[in-house]
Amino acid sequence: MNNAKIIIIGCLLWFMAGAAVVSGAQGVLGVGYGHELRGNDDIGQLELFYRMPLSYQKDLGPSWKLATALEFAGAVIDDADPETSATGRMAFMPQVMLSPGGAFHFHFGLGLGVMMGETEFAEHNLGGPLFFSAKTGVVVLIGKHFGFEYNYYHQSNAGIYDYNASLNMHHVAISYRF
Repeated sequence: MNNAKIIIIGCLLWFMAGAAVVSGAQGVLGVGYGHELRGNDDIGQLELFYRMPLSYQKDLGPSWKLATALEFAGAVIDDADPETSATGRMAFMPQVMLSPGGAFHFHFGLGLGVMMGETEFAEHNLGGPLFFSAKTGVVVLIGKHFGFEYNYYHQSNAGIYDYNASLNMHHVAISYRF
C-alpha cells in the first residue's frame, strides 16, 4: 500500500511539472532527505517536491529581489525501528524567496498537510494525520538549471491532538529548474 501512495504522489508531481513547462512557468522539481535532529534521531524523511512560482515579485533595489512560490510535496517518513512501518505525507506550502543576486536565494514557507498511515513511531508520537509545517533555508544555484538546498524543516500539529511531538529536521535537497 505504501508503494502505491509513493507512485501516486510521484505521478501527480510529474504531471504538475509537465503543466508548468507547457504554461511557460519557471518551476522547480526536487528530491531531498531530512533527518530528525531533536530527541529521536532514528526518523528520516525522503521528499519529492514541486515549487511553482506565483505571480507576485518585487525588486528591492539594484540586486535584491523578492518572489513567491507554492510548494507541493510528498514524502515518506520512516523510523529505524523494525516494529513500525513507514508513513506518507502530502503538503502544500506558500513560500517567500529573497535573492541578493543570481547565485543563491533564501526562502521561508508555512504550510498545511496530511499524513497517510502511521503517525506513531517507537519513540515519537506525531498525534494525528493533520499537521502544519515550516521550512526555511538557502538554495545555491549550480548553473542554469540545478540547485543544492539546505533547509530546516519543522512539522507539528500545533496541539490539536493529545500528542504534539514535532519533527525537526536538517534537510538537504537537489533541485532542477525548467
